This record gives sequence, C-alpha cells and structure tokens, in this order.
Amino acid sequence: MLNFAHGAVQWLTTQALNTTIPVTGLGFIPKAIRFYWVGLQSNSPTNLNSEAVNERRGVGFASSTTSRACVGTSSIDNSAAADCGSIWSNTQCVITVDALTGAKDGALDISSIDTDGFTLIVDDVTPANITVFWEAWGGDDIRNVTIGEIAEPAATGIQTYTATGFQVSASQAYQDQCVMFAGVQAVSATDVGEQQDSGLHVGFLTRNATDNNITVCGNSDDASATMDTDGYNFTGDCISMIVIAGGNPNARASLSSWNNNTFQLNWSLRTTTNRRSIYMAIKGGYWQAGSITIAGNTLNSTATISGVPFNIKGVSLIGAMKTISTAGTSTVQDRIGFGSGVSPTSRNSAAVLDENGTANAEIDLSVYYDQVLVYPSVTGTLQTAYDISSLSANSLTLTTDTAGGVANEWIGYLIFGDLKRPVSVGHPFIA
Repeated sequence: MLNFAHGAVQWLTTQALNTTIPVTGLGFIPKAIRFYWVGLQSNSPTNLNSEAVNERRGVGFASSTTSRACVGTSSIDNSAAADCGSIWSNTQCVITVDALTGAKDGALDISSIDTDGFTLIVDDVTPANITVFWEAWGGDDIRNVTIGEIAEPAATGIQTYTATGFQVSASQAYQDQCVMFAGVQAVSATDVGEQQDSGLHVGFLTRNATDNNITVCGNSDDASATMDTDGYNFTGDCISMIVIAGGNPNARASLSSWNNNTFQLNWSLRTTTNRRSIYMAIKGGYWQAGSITIAGNTLNSTATISGVPFNIKGVSLIGAMKTISTAGTSTVQDRIGFGSGVSPTSRNSAAVLDENGTANAEIDLSVYYDQVLVYPSVTGTLQTAYDISSLSANSLTLTTDTAGGVANEWIGYLIFGDLKRPVSVGHPFIA
C-alpha cells in the first residue's frame, strides 16, 4: 500500500529559535516529504493574493532527521533595480535567503518523524510569515528513499547519481521508481547564500520516455534596472536552468537510464559548473509523470489523465500559465505554480509571478486552499485557477475554475498510487 497526505504549516516571525511545529493526523509514518513555498502566508481556509510581499520561494525534501535538502530564491518587491538571492542546503528542509546580503535568513529542519506525522523545528527565525505546503508519502510499498545533491557538470553527457534500491526496468506504462528535482543558480557551499539571479527549477521524472520528464523553470536577472524575467516549461527535460542575467536555458538534462542503485541523466546542455540542484529518489509505489494541455481561457474546460494502470492516491502539479516552450527557448515572465491534491475537496496551491519589463520589481503571489493550481495577476489578484473535477482509481480530470489562462496551456503532473489488488474471497461454507 502507498499512503499520501498533504497540508500546510504556518511559519511565523513570532516562532523563536528551536520552536517546534508538529504535523499530525496523517494516519501513517511518512517516509518521504516534499515542501514548497512562495513567500506569502494565510491560514486555511482563507485564500490570499498579494502584490506587496517579497518573493521567498523554494522546494525541500526530507526522509529523516539526517536526510534532507532544500533550495530557495528571493526577489524584492518594488525594488528600483532587481534585488535577488539564491541558496541551497543539505542540512535543512525549508530555507530562505536575504536578497540584499545573500545570507541565509530563515530555515526549518526536521525534528522528528512521528507515528502519525512529523515535527519541524525552527533553525533560523523567518523574516516574514510564510505558508509552507507539504506532501508526504508512506506505506509498505515505499522501500527506499534517497535524497541527494547535483552539481552541474563541467561537460555535457551522462552523469550517474545514487538512488538506493533502484533497478534496471523495462519500458512500461507505469513505474515503481520516481525522482523529484529542484535547483537554483547558487554555486556556493551548502547554507551559503548568494546575491544572484532568482533562478529556480522544479521537475519530475518516472521513465526515460520523453513524455515522462517534465520541468518548469523561472529566473529574474539580479541588478537589472528594467526587470528581466524569463521562464521555461517543457516535456522532455527533468532539469532546466535559465542563463544568468536572463535568456534561454543554458542547462538541460533528462533521464538516460535506470541502473542498480543509481540513475543516469544525460546533460544535453550545461554552462555553469557546480550550479546546485537537489533530488529525492523514491523506490516503491507507482508513479507517472507527464503533461496535459487545458483551455485556460475557457471557463469549465477540462483535461483528463486516463487509463492509469494503478490506483491513484494523489497528484502534484507544476506549471507556468503558458503553452509548452519550444525546446531550449525561454519566454518572458518568471511564473511558477505548485499544487497538491487527493480529491475535489482536498487540494491546495501556491504560485509566484515576478513580472518582466517593469521599471521597478513587481512580485505577485497566491496561496489557495480550494484550488489545485492557481496563478496571480499583475495587479495582485487571482488570474486563473484550476481544480480537480474528479479523481477515480485510474483517471484524474482538471477543470478551469477561473478562466484567465491561455489556450493549450501546459500543466505538468506527477500522479502516484499503488497496484490494483484482487479481492480476497474465502472458501464457501461446507455442511
């Protein structure tokens, strides 16, 4: 069995150093946890949009008190010239960076993994109130979890990374191993921030088929007098990063092969040696990464993932409110959305838009508890929203709840679950 739960914690400026934040009610012991945040805070069930809060976004992974990693970026709202920061860590699971100094200015770590959840601890007091969304996987099906770091290589080609329990597997419709990625522009050592472009990438992979590698990437050019922001969203890569100072992606990678206790990525493009990414590799359960398109400009339009050969337990979404990028070519606007859900009534989402072409920096943020994917507008209101219309054993349907997106809009997904099991029938009574 694979178990999944999702939710949020409120990370507040009033929480002193070493304050613990318990998360309970999961109903299982979590084995793998993923976090994401954008810099805005609101308690459930209150949704919130803003155009007056700084971007503090990132992604983190954790499997124990000693195995965790995270990446974070920052971009200052209303700055006359872009002020951005970048950081990564293998000693915390949530992190923020001061864009003005490049120093770490907030961090959460795992205090304990509990029988019914997990507990976070404040390692560095946050400078702003932030909602941190979490996704947790557990159950007997999950056999191994590996959290690691990736340094952008010095040359293109094949690179090998540790993934305990991974095996060579044939091409198939579903996969019992998965890797989640996130990365930033920083090249410094762990916990050492940089005054650097706020580049962030997020990705999933489940097979070496093109359709099962997905990535979203965004970047704001630090110190640019007129805001220069770019984005990239693509099916076929699981890692991508925009060139520093703005432009097209100058790092791209996709799965080459699964191997025993490792996986290999093929770096088709790289530029900045040691630029840092993190990953969480999970062996067990069943996973399918991919992408769909939806009419984001048409109310009540739908898009369906169907014919899934396992019991779906939940979904993670990423997007950019754009059509799919041309391979290796960025488009304007640094916009990234995250979402999690298990049903039409249990979902949440967060998003950031760092606007391109403005004289001063304009940051727009959203945090929602009744949509599975949202994007803010340039005026700090809701631009577009997507919800779960239905989620059954082998299909998932998304619907456009607020029609502010684009036609043929790309949405990346990771669905997961466990195998359909036959019903056990006892022997009939014999007189």
